Amino acid sequence: MKLLKGYHKDEINIRMKKIIYTFAAIVVLLLISFALEPSFTPKGSLYIYNGTVITLEDEQPKANAVFVDKGKIVAVGSDPELRLHLKETTQIIDLKGATLLPGFIDPHTHPVASSFLHGMIDLSGFTHENQNEIWTHLESKIKNYSPGEWILCKGLDVVLVADLEPPHITYLDSISPNNPLLILSLSMHSFWGNSLAFSAVGINKNSPNPTGSSYYGKDADENLNGYISEQAAFQPFRDTVINAMGSAVLKEKCVTVLDEYAANGNTCVTSMGITTNDPDVIRLYQHLSSEQASLFNKILQRLGLLPDRKPTVRNFVFVRDDADHLLPFSPNNGDDYFKMTGVKFWYDGSPYTGSMYLNEPFKSSTVNQEKTHVPTGHSGKALWNNDEIANRIKRYDSVGWQVAIHTQGDRAISETLNAFEKSGIPKNSRHRLEHCLLPSKKDIQRMSKLGVSPSFHINHLWYYGEALEDHIIGRERTDKILPLKAAENNSLIFSLHADQPMFESDPLSLLHTAVNRKTRDGKIVGKFNKISVEQGLKSLTINAAWQIKMENKIGSIKPGKYADFVIIDQNPMMVDPEKIKDIHVLQTIVSGNIIYKKD
Repeated sequence: MKLLKGYHKDEINIRMKKIIYTFAAIVVLLLISFALEPSFTPKGSLYIYNGTVITLEDEQPKANAVFVDKGKIVAVGSDPELRLHLKETTQIIDLKGATLLPGFIDPHTHPVASSFLHGMIDLSGFTHENQNEIWTHLESKIKNYSPGEWILCKGLDVVLVADLEPPHITYLDSISPNNPLLILSLSMHSFWGNSLAFSAVGINKNSPNPTGSSYYGKDADENLNGYISEQAAFQPFRDTVINAMGSAVLKEKCVTVLDEYAANGNTCVTSMGITTNDPDVIRLYQHLSSEQASLFNKILQRLGLLPDRKPTVRNFVFVRDDADHLLPFSPNNGDDYFKMTGVKFWYDGSPYTGSMYLNEPFKSSTVNQEKTHVPTGHSGKALWNNDEIANRIKRYDSVGWQVAIHTQGDRAISETLNAFEKSGIPKNSRHRLEHCLLPSKKDIQRMSKLGVSPSFHINHLWYYGEALEDHIIGRERTDKILPLKAAENNSLIFSLHADQPMFESDPLSLLHTAVNRKTRDGKIVGKFNKISVEQGLKSLTINAAWQIKMENKIGSIKPGKYADFVIIDQNPMMVDPEKIKDIHVLQTIVSGNIIYKKD
């Protein structure tokens, strides 16, 4: 090594040592600053009083005050006795007659998908009354896009909008000749694209269909008609679009989406079948939700590659079955704020694409045959070989991972329970069936015997009750959907979910539907399966906590548990059941931190 010109060897050594020492000092200072960064567990105390406290604990169901210290509940009781705990620094929340509940837990939601859908063109029946409105709105929006830019739309539903016809590829080409155009249905089980979208992902009329129920629609001349059925066929579009949008979009929107969960009273969510197999996405949500960020993530945050942290909802993650490489080496990794929990499978599809797996065929109707492309006499198909799914259940259970299986139809549910029986796993494993639209009485009993816990997609009833009866499966089967009371009578621990982004993660809306069993148009569906407000609240709190093995830490208001609360403006046990959906969230609190406060 040649000496630097003009410097003696000793001088160079001194200068090098100074550089090394300076660099080391900087590193040490950075490490100290990172280490001193506070976790999400507050050091102070919190006192909440002057209202109704619904604990959902049998031993002490009601109180009017709660004292919290260092993020955990210390005492629950009356205002006079609990005031003895107060300190000069105690933060005080006066309920002013409002109601305090355990924080709501969303047991089945999709924050990643919700983040990507944020900002897409909305074509839903919730914002448009008819076909003309939808296509006029889309055509007006297309003008704002540069040539070659992906145009992404969400919420199209040919079942909810009576006069809506499925868009043909020739129409989509005519309104978007210079841009790949992709439309996602409300159910996220059917999609439509123009020719440029198909070309961008390398799909043409000769491309094979992934499965019998997941395919690319064709017209009489065997040309693509623009229709895309189910997730397997949609995967190349999903991967291409995510890559085109980039991680910056997700980073920008994910904080907003987590804030929206909090605004609806959720203190914990279960990300069910995370949308991508990108490990950076896991890192992003781990960074946002974990109690303490890792050193590496803190460095990425300082560099602007990860968003700033703030207290937010807890996040428990089930990965897709094709992304199990994202799982850590043990289910014990993580903390009480963020944890990888298990694996999600799809055994069947959706009622609104003909991919729900039934014992008897779908109803013969114009909607089924002409709008959703369901052949006459079709009963759906299984997406898995039953022996293979049994082996997968056994394999994941053996190392402590939970399994959650998407099952909508009665035959899908029955066959999935057969797989659980074949697996021979212990009853206390807490594996799950997701959505569970049409279980038979016999299979409700089998779930109880096997220890398999359902999470019901209850707002199928609210949004689609009449459509299911009139067009999809007929009156007799519709009256049997989502049998909550039967599940309760068989001692099943079950939860309720909205499957966001299909429907908004609004627990009070789910409670309203579970208690009233009414559609949006006021028709009662399966009145014998109504449940009480108390049971509904348990399905949104302590039951959902049990499903992720957190019932000893969250889900009810009890000394020793985390201070996860929601404050609402009315007591749901006292209001007219028809008015439950009109109750408002005032504050949401996680471990004593206020993560949402109504303006």
